Parts: sequence; structure tokens; C-alpha cells
Amino acid sequence: MPDLYEVRITGEAGSDLESIHHYISLDSPQNADAVVVRLLKAIDSLERMPHRYKMYRRGSRPGRIVRSMPWPPFVVYYEVREDDGVVRVLTVRHGARRRPRSFE
Repeated sequence: MPDLYEVRITGEAGSDLESIHHYISLDSPQNADAVVVRLLKAIDSLERMPHRYKMYRRGSRPGRIVRSMPWPPFVVYYEVREDDGVVRVLTVRHGARRRPRSFE
């Protein structure tokens, strides 16, 4: 296990962050910026000890484990790839939304 993992945000997760920003900015543009910045800091914290959050489910590929990091009211779903020391953020969802059934 590496000391630091490289955190990569997938296109889907990037779109999720943009949607979150847009939704919050309808009421408060300043707050939208602050929420997304804090959420990105939380995501960046996965570079250290990404295994600290619970396993959400095993992926469809053998050996693939998807984890979930709660950041109320959002949940960040990600996978840790040990072979190349990467954390891939798959999606970011509001906790009240239906959980994803599958991942790319």
C-alpha cells in the first residue's frame, strides 16, 4: 500500500459536482462555491487511508470493491486500485437519492 494515493475524479463524478453546484447556486451562489470546495477537500482526503470508509458493494468485476464516504448530506462512492495507487471517485450523490445499482 502506498503512503499516498492519487485521487482521480471520473467524468460522472465531475458532472455530479457541477450539478450540486448548480442546484445550490439557485438559492445561494456563494454557498454553492463553499460547499463544492469543502466537498473537494473531503474527496482529496482520500489520498490518505482510503480504506477507512465502509465497503458499499463488490463491483461486477472480480476483486472490485466500491466504498462509500459519507459527507452529509452527500455520499461519495469510490474504488481503491492498489495496483497503481489510485483512488477513483465514481459518483457523488445526495444521501436522499437512490443508491447506485452499478458502476461503470
